[in-house]
This record gives sequence, C-alpha cells and structure tokens, in this order.
Amino acid sequence: MNGNIVLIGMPGSGKTSVGKLLAEALGRTFFDLDQAVEESAGKSIPAIFAEEGEGAFRQRETDCARQAAARVGLVIATGGGIVLRQENMEALSATGTVIFLDRSVEEICGSDLSGRPLIGKDLNRVQALYDQRIGLYRRYARITVGSHDAPEQVAREILSLLKGERHE
Repeated sequence: MNGNIVLIGMPGSGKTSVGKLLAEALGRTFFDLDQAVEESAGKSIPAIFAEEGEGAFRQRETDCARQAAARVGLVIATGGGIVLRQENMEALSATGTVIFLDRSVEEICGSDLSGRPLIGKDLNRVQALYDQRIGLYRRYARITVGSHDAPEQVAREILSLLKGERHE
C-alpha cells in the first residue's frame, strides 16, 4: 500500500501515539498535522486560537492537510477538528486510508489534554464536541478502531486490518 494512512478522532484519542508506532512498524514518515500548523505559524495552537481565532487556525490546518495529502507514504495524525471542513477530508481521502480512532468521552477526559484549546478537562465540553463530530468521523472513516487499549495494541490491530484489506 503506497497511499497515506490518515488517523482521525477526538483530541486525546491516541492519534499521535498510534501514528508514531504505525510509521515505525511500516518504515514510513510520521506527519503530525498539528505540529505542521504550529511550525507554519511560528507559534503554538493555543496561541493561534488566542491571537488569530479559530477561523485562522482552520485555514492553516487546511493548507497543511493539502500539503500532507500531496505527499506519498505518510502516516498522518490529524487534529481532532480536521473533519469540520469537507475539503480537508476530500484531500486526505484521495491519497490515503482514513482510520477513525474511537475513544470514549470518559477515557478522553482521563488523558492529559493540556494545550487543547477547545476542550481542556471539561467533560461537558468534550461530550459536546464528540456529539458534534461523531457523525463526521464515522462518515469519513474507511476503518474504525476502538482506541481504549494501549497504543501498541491499537497499532497492532490497525496493521492487521490493513494487511487484511490489501488481500480483498
């Protein structure tokens, strides 16, 4: 499989941890979309939100998503809100297999969510974002994996599913 592997899901669902493990196992380059946004802006995501607003952040995210989609052989960890713009998902889906890491709101709230401007540790905010986005995650995902296990186990499950998909 030469196409990219694109991980989507809520903040705290394990996209970065699982993505790094997948990239290592497959001998691919890991691409963290949030990190690319920060590098292009020269500041952190919370600073972008505070100084420029969510709209500016989303535009930067779209620009970085297009750049990542134009490359080949990446494992891409996206930001949790990547699904909010259809154009992002069209670009990423065109060159990659989209995998939704589905993790419960309770488990997400038990994670370290510092630096995530839209949720923090507020269970009600996390639930509201989950409710807003769950339909989009399910719509765009080619594969859905429960992300309640250790990242190593989730990565192994994805590798197994990808291997099986190649034989269909």
